[in-house]
Amino acid sequence: MRTLVMLGALAFAAGAAADDAKPNRIERGADKVEKGVKRTVTRTENGVRRTVTRTENGVTRTVTRTEKKVKKVVE
Repeated sequence: MRTLVMLGALAFAAGAAADDAKPNRIERGADKVEKGVKRTVTRTENGVRRTVTRTENGVTRTVTRTEKKVKKVVE
């Protein structure tokens, strides 16, 4: 969340400084912002994917253990 706020502030600062700065400097700043956004999205996506996988594995493990326990009790 903090990263998104920083990216927004950086974009605003780049826009405000557009009159003073050289065009190349603005382009480099925009490229850095783009790179940061992509990195943040990738990191978030990986975190979500990891969480989903862990949850799925936990549910599968719980179901398997419950089934084994029920079979033991029924037999």
